Amino acid sequence: MNNRSNQLQQLFREGSDLLQAGNAAEALGRFQTARTIDSSNAILHLYTGAVLHDLGRFEEAIACYRLALVIAPSMGEAYNNLGNSLLALGRLSEAADSFLHATMLLPASPVPLTARATALQAVGNIAEAEADCRKALKIDPAFAAAHWNLALNLLLQGSYTEGWQEYEWRWLKPGFTSPCRHADVPLWDGSPLDGRTILLHAEQGFGDAIQFMRYAPLVAQRGGAVIIECHPELVQLVRSVEGIHAVVPFGAQLPQFSCQAPLLSLPRIFGTTLQSIPSHCPYVSINSEFRERWAALTSAHPADLRVGLVWAGKSYPDPLRSCRLAEFAPLATTQNVTFYSLQRGNGSEQVGYPPPGMSLIDLTGQIKDFADTAALIEQLDLVISIDTAVAHLAGALGKPVWLMLPFAPDWRWLLDRSDSPWYPTMEIFRQKQSGDWGDVMLRIDVALEAWMGINKKSFEDAPKD
Repeated sequence: MNNRSNQLQQLFREGSDLLQAGNAAEALGRFQTARTIDSSNAILHLYTGAVLHDLGRFEEAIACYRLALVIAPSMGEAYNNLGNSLLALGRLSEAADSFLHATMLLPASPVPLTARATALQAVGNIAEAEADCRKALKIDPAFAAAHWNLALNLLLQGSYTEGWQEYEWRWLKPGFTSPCRHADVPLWDGSPLDGRTILLHAEQGFGDAIQFMRYAPLVAQRGGAVIIECHPELVQLVRSVEGIHAVVPFGAQLPQFSCQAPLLSLPRIFGTTLQSIPSHCPYVSINSEFRERWAALTSAHPADLRVGLVWAGKSYPDPLRSCRLAEFAPLATTQNVTFYSLQRGNGSEQVGYPPPGMSLIDLTGQIKDFADTAALIEQLDLVISIDTAVAHLAGALGKPVWLMLPFAPDWRWLLDRSDSPWYPTMEIFRQKQSGDWGDVMLRIDVALEAWMGINKKSFEDAPKD
C-alpha cells in the first residue's frame, strides 16, 4: 500500500470517528482534505455531503451528493442522502424523486421508503405515503422510524385506533425529541387507581403538554392522586387544571408514585377516537392575581377590539409553519382593532417593524411563563396564530382562536376541515399552496371584518375582570 492510500485511509478513519462522536466541523476538514487527494472517490463525496448536511449547509451537501452520483450512478445511499438535504430545503417533489431512486437501488432497506413517505405526505400524497410506510415495515417490522411515520400519517387521517398504537414507537425512534422517562415504573393501563398515586409526565413541546393536559381530570376520576411533571414554564398554568394533586417541574424531586404515563400515551390508554375526544374547554384557568395584573396592563391601551398575533415558531421540525409579521399587512388598516403581540423567541424582533398602519402593542416583556401568557390572552377578544403553543393555550382557555396552517399540517389538525375536534373555539385557515400565506391572510382579513360585525362591542367597555 503506497503513502497516498495510507493517507487517504487515515483521513477517512479520523473523519468517520469525528463524525460519529458528533464533531462535524473537524470531520469536515478531514474529508475535504481527503477529497483534494482523490477527487474521484464517490465515498468521500458522500461522507462530505453527510457532514455538510449535519452542519445545516444543505446546498453544499447537495453538490457533494451529485458529484458522488456522477462517479457512481448506482450509489443508493447518495440518492437517499440527497433526498434528505432536498427535504430540509423544502424541495419536496425533488426529494421524493431522489428517495424513489434510492428505493430502487436499495430494495432491501426500509430507510428510503420511510424517508419518501415523509416527502410524499408533505406534498399531500397521503395514501402513497402510508403505503410506503407499510412497505418499509414489511422489510423490517421493527424499524421504528417507519412506525413513527405511519403513526403521523394515520393520526393525520383520523385513524386514531391504529395511530395511537403506532405512536408508542416514538420512544425507539433515534433522535426523538424527548427522553423516555420513568421506564422503571409500571405504565398505567387505564384500570382503577384505587387511591394510588400516578405520575403523568409531559413530553415534546409546550403545545403538546397543553393539548394533552386535558386528560388529567379523566385520570383523576379513576380514583387516584395525580402528579404532573412538566416544563418549568408550564407549572403555574397546569396547577389550574382540575383534579391535579401536585405539579413538579422537570429536574425537581418527585414524590413517591406507583404508576406513570406520558401525556401523549393517554389517548391510547383511554381509547380516544374522533368521536370521543375530551373536548370540553376551558380546562385551564387564570387566578385572580394574574387576571388583575394583566387587566391593569392592558387598560392603559385603547379599548378597541383586541386581537393577539403569533407569526413564528421553532424552525425545527417544521420551518414552513412560520410566516413574518409583514404578512399581516392586509389586516393593518382594519378599523377599531388594536393588535397585541404574543410572539416570543424566534421572530420577536419583528415586533418593532409592524406593517404600516397597524396598531401593535407589545407587552411580552412582562411575560414570565405561560400563566402570564394565559392572563394576557384572557384580556383579548381573538387570537390569530400559526401552529404554536399559543394556539393551544388560546384553545384550552376557550378563547376564539384562528389557526394558520401550512399546506402540510401537523397530524393533530387532521385534513380538509376548518374546525378542530380538540378545540371547539378554533377556526382553521389552511394554505392551499405550499408557502402561500398571502391567500391565507386575505381570507383572514375577510373573516375578521365579518367577525367584527357579528361581535361588535362598545369600545368604552371597562377592562375584563
